[in-house]
Amino acid sequence: MNPKLGDIQAVEQFHLLFLAHFGARVDKKLYCLKGGCNLRFFWKSIRYSEDIDFDVHTIARITLQKNVQRILKDPGFARILAAYKLAITQFSEPKQTETTQRWKVQIRTESSSSLLPTRIEFSRRRFSKGLLFEPVDPEIIRTYNLRPTFASHYDLETAFAQKIEALIGRSETQARDVFDLAHLSDRGAKGSRIKEDKKLLKAAADNTLSIRFDQFKSQVVAYLPAEYWDYYSATRTWEALREKVFSVLESL
Repeated sequence: MNPKLGDIQAVEQFHLLFLAHFGARVDKKLYCLKGGCNLRFFWKSIRYSEDIDFDVHTIARITLQKNVQRILKDPGFARILAAYKLAITQFSEPKQTETTQRWKVQIRTESSSSLLPTRIEFSRRRFSKGLLFEPVDPEIIRTYNLRPTFASHYDLETAFAQKIEALIGRSETQARDVFDLAHLSDRGAKGSRIKEDKKLLKAAADNTLSIRFDQFKSQVVAYLPAEYWDYYSATRTWEALREKVFSVLESL
């Protein structure tokens, strides 16, 4: 069953409030926003992200764990969420290793009877080059009536390279990676940080062609604003997007 748009926006609002609260507690030089939230908050992507992901360095595992725990348990943070008609019903810490720290959070809103799942994840596998420190897109901030929020995030070329790696590195190939590569290409990414790795590019191109329309519809179309549903629900739109990304990868 596809998620309701209002629920997806509630999760995004939680991500933004967590980002602001985390930045007030932890030195902003020590972490970097990546993945779908980076594309959405800084690179004008129309796709909402289910989860929020960071790269982190220097912070000890136990220190990061305590900081995130304190935020998720903080009565002050709960009051901020309540002001936006949100509440954390429960959270867990299913993975706390030296390379990956992950929290699963369930959110409730006043407008929905469903519990909304999301994930907060930090990775220490690599802190890539291409960092920018900028405000979150003001249009998104205004949508939720939030205060301006600054964060470190990855530039276009690094985000493009990371998406190619994700396209071949996941246990199950994801249509959202193809959609995101098309968006980054449209924004001007040239593949400059990955074009020397021909084997990687070939594998990514092959994976692009392996993704079916039904995967795209459930993984991407359901997470777009309503005004885009008709356009992206057409098979021909997906086929054109997939062929475009394949051609971009083949040309690098």
